[in-house]
Amino acid sequence: MSNKKTGNVLFQQANEAYFDDEFEQSESLYTQAIAADSTVGDYYLKRAQVRSKLGNMSGASSDARKASDLTANKSDQLRQYFKALYLHGKWAFELKQYDEAAESLRKAATINPSHEEVKALLEKTEPLTTPVPEPQAAPEAEGTVEPARPKVRHEWYQTDDCVILEVFIKRVQKDAAAVEFGERAVSLSVKMATGSENNYDFDPLQHSIVASECAFEVLSTKIEIRLKKAQPGVKWSHLEQTDEDQAAKALSQLGSSRKGVSWDTIAADAEKEAKLKPSEQGVNELFQSIYRDADPDTRRAMMKSYVESNGTSLSTDWSSVGKGPVETLPPTDTFAKPYSS
Repeated sequence: MSNKKTGNVLFQQANEAYFDDEFEQSESLYTQAIAADSTVGDYYLKRAQVRSKLGNMSGASSDARKASDLTANKSDQLRQYFKALYLHGKWAFELKQYDEAAESLRKAATINPSHEEVKALLEKTEPLTTPVPEPQAAPEAEGTVEPARPKVRHEWYQTDDCVILEVFIKRVQKDAAAVEFGERAVSLSVKMATGSENNYDFDPLQHSIVASECAFEVLSTKIEIRLKKAQPGVKWSHLEQTDEDQAAKALSQLGSSRKGVSWDTIAADAEKEAKLKPSEQGVNELFQSIYRDADPDTRRAMMKSYVESNGTSLSTDWSSVGKGPVETLPPTDTFAKPYSS
């Protein structure tokens, strides 16, 4: 018998024991089912409930948290996911783990905003959470071109259709926050009670969004931003595009624009580069050094400008390059000829 079948048989036996009020035997059987197959969220959820009956609130809370992790982002297990979040929030509150409780209850409220018990418990929990300090922009260092992006605690999760971004800033007035949505960017602007204004940019996002169907809501402890996926069902592994994503995209664009690559030519070019004059080698090493030591925006600018200009332009200014396609600029007295296969 496979582990999955064994786990299912033990799970059914545990359910029977639970309904017969044999809670200790039921807990033992649920534990054996989990040992046979630890990938099923319902096993942890049921053991959480029986542990609650036995007065083991710490174990119950831990199991409910595990159940929520296993059922998250699975549309066919949304009911179990909601129940796991609610129970974890409830038991974490009883254990005075208010930050954990609030985190689960917020997610449960997103799934079912009209659930009265969740709303009531969240209202009791929110004032007891650890205060989040007002984010401060890093001081501008001498010679810095532009100020560092202010840091703010944020979390995100997703459904098949949306990405929900939670930015934790307390006591923001509803008319003091503004959000701009782009095809692959989100910009949040918040006017703080001190009179300062902080801007938070999430750009570029890992995947495209439908700007016209995105929305945000200012709550007592956070700003919740709902991003409508342009491709429903596609799972995001990161909120923002990583350097690896950028490099893969650039290589893909370069490969699609240069059909019929000749590896002999590439090898010859590499050999030719190795024979560069000392002055030319210095320029080549300079560009490599700039890219290696650059920040992510500078790398993005260099990669985008070089690829889109077909090797005729290299810029380190993302604020300029990021505004649109980079024009091909051939040498004087020459012209750019479109490539044709």
